[in-house]
Amino acid sequence: MDVGGDEVYLRPRARLMSTLGEELISNERVALTELVKNAYDADASLVLIRFIGPLVEGQGAIEVWDNGHGMSPDTVRGTWLEIATSFRQRAPRSESLGRRVLGAKGIGRFSAARLASVTELTTRRVDGSETTLLINWGDFVEGESYLDQVPVNWRVGDPAVFAPWGEADLLLDDLLERYGAGAASASTRVSNPWGGDGSPHGTLMRLNGLRQTWDDYTVTLLKRSLSRLLPPPAPTELSAPETPDFAIFLELPSGELEHHSGFVAASEALAHPDYRLTGAVDAEGRGRFTLYLAAEESTTEVDLRLPSEAVRPACGPLEVDIRAWDLEAQSLRRIVDLDVGARNISEVRKLIRGNSGVALYRDGFRVQPFGEPGYDWLEFDQRRVNNPTMRFSNNQVAGFVYITADGNPGLQDRSHREGLIDSKEYEDLKKVLTTAVSALETERYRVRRKQAAPGGQPRHPSGAGGDRGHGVFSSFNLEPLRKVVGERYADDAVLGRALDEATETINESVKKVQEILSQFSRLATLGTLVDVVLHDGRSALTRIAYVLQELDDLVNGIPSDREPLKDELRDIHAGFASQEKALDRLFTRIQPLSGRRRGRPRSISLQQTIREAVSVYEGEIKKLNVDLVIGGEDAMVTLDPGDVNQVIVNLVGNALFWLSTQEENEERQVRIDTGRLPDGSVEIVVSDSGPGVREEIRDLIFDTYFSDKEDGIGLGLSIAGSVVQDFYDGDLALMSEGPLPGACFRATLRRSVG
Repeated sequence: MDVGGDEVYLRPRARLMSTLGEELISNERVALTELVKNAYDADASLVLIRFIGPLVEGQGAIEVWDNGHGMSPDTVRGTWLEIATSFRQRAPRSESLGRRVLGAKGIGRFSAARLASVTELTTRRVDGSETTLLINWGDFVEGESYLDQVPVNWRVGDPAVFAPWGEADLLLDDLLERYGAGAASASTRVSNPWGGDGSPHGTLMRLNGLRQTWDDYTVTLLKRSLSRLLPPPAPTELSAPETPDFAIFLELPSGELEHHSGFVAASEALAHPDYRLTGAVDAEGRGRFTLYLAAEESTTEVDLRLPSEAVRPACGPLEVDIRAWDLEAQSLRRIVDLDVGARNISEVRKLIRGNSGVALYRDGFRVQPFGEPGYDWLEFDQRRVNNPTMRFSNNQVAGFVYITADGNPGLQDRSHREGLIDSKEYEDLKKVLTTAVSALETERYRVRRKQAAPGGQPRHPSGAGGDRGHGVFSSFNLEPLRKVVGERYADDAVLGRALDEATETINESVKKVQEILSQFSRLATLGTLVDVVLHDGRSALTRIAYVLQELDDLVNGIPSDREPLKDELRDIHAGFASQEKALDRLFTRIQPLSGRRRGRPRSISLQQTIREAVSVYEGEIKKLNVDLVIGGEDAMVTLDPGDVNQVIVNLVGNALFWLSTQEENEERQVRIDTGRLPDGSVEIVVSDSGPGVREEIRDLIFDTYFSDKEDGIGLGLSIAGSVVQDFYDGDLALMSEGPLPGACFRATLRRSVG
């Protein structure tokens, strides 16, 4: 198509403002957070969010005041009114305090449109004029006007709101005089919120005609979200940025919402975790962490080990403070007596759940929506489904992760300001954090195992309550007793509280039993599912192999003068053949999980059977550059090859995982030695050159569901040990020393080995 020399231009309609506002800002909490971030970027030390009733949709107002440096008329005209301005990209740090600015995309003004129908912006710099804008966002929706055809009311004049003894001066001065002790701000003096010569300055955003009704629930969510904008003071051992000199005050009208008024602060419950992990990961992926265990009042130092793909995580260096709780009544009783704003176990549990989530802080300020309750970006709940004995759920964890814009440039915000762009850097960040949390879960398992009831089974973590369903569980019910107590002893608070705690304990115990039964049910279902996959999958592979043979015959029959076609078909054949082999290896790898009946024992070469078992790891061995040696004395044995497969696949799989945590320049070896002992039994020894098994978990690794891997299910060693013991009257043991410096496992088969 011929193109002429004329040029045309894109021209947005005014209603684009409404469309973008709804798409970029997901809810009112996020919108208010964006306005608070604007105040932070303006070097404010205090932000007042003031609700003016009636707080129903279409009425009422919200005022956002700050004592930042304010804007001049030129800045309002040339920056605030300019959509997607590059101003923050040119000036990444605030002008007075040098804060790393949080807004960089120039879209913060859409937050005002999300919150209310009309926005009145009033702002003033020190000793400057006062600028006022009045924007009715409905004007952008009505009609067919273009964006540059909708006028905005504009006034520049002498200070009024930010004048000495003006509204801002009186309001903030009165606020600090009444609540100054809670400001937590060294530079905000009760007698003078303006600093310097005392001339008022800052910005007021009046938002009239609310777009949603604000009630106790929505205000509670807002307060909770704002409370996590700034992290609590970081542990002294971390070099995380200090909590900025910044305070947020929430003011609600008198009435049922008035109790929410006050300075926003992190819940005191966060200061009393059952388990805590603090430490840092450097740019090379090396991490050192301190684990605190409340039950033992002890600390433990651990090193972080990452799989090889993330030895040098692309996310960059970071610092971590993870806090976790057990939610059972017996674990929460110690917190009830502390001054955390909770009167009983149920309220403590509610506080913990309400403040749960792993928050991400860039240069000391939270990145949305990380840290919101229910935003399970590290997939804790899924990990817990796979292994409820070991793993935390998301509502048990409150985390604080510290990064910087300069040190972590690959972690970029999405355009709508919620979450990070999916990238290698983001995936590495999640990998690093789940690996760190796994270390905390391991220590927690160890502590809980020591506290296990007689019989040796660990207490299984769970939440509280839950539906007991029908059948045997329905009889565990204290409701008849509760009814009698309510009728005859309604005024006996002690008896009522004791009954509540007894109910909690029964609910928790029932849920633990249900979890265990559910886990075994899933395992039985998995075995059946794997059987179906293997049967149907191998049938399909047989057909694929037949078609590939036909394709090979077809290629051989093509005349030599059509060599390019033959080459192309050979490439296709090679590709399909490679995938066919990959699927065959995959099926071999999952075969130990099947619910198959064991095969009839037969005479086999032990080392040959081992070679066939480790072939499923051929690609991984090559990728990790592992030197695998099978040595010792071969033995002809009479047993089921599938049993050997299960033992070897699990032991070698573990060895390869831990070798992957080694630096690439370190030697990686796996050695499998076999032999027959004088008493006729058979021995298989699998050793590696990896980091070995930490001393503190050596007595845990054979427990069913225990795993020291971040996503481990904890069944491998348990399955291997069961095969050795149940079918061959043998044992699987972790040796203190072996041929190689890492872990060394010895399987001894004593019965039915020929």
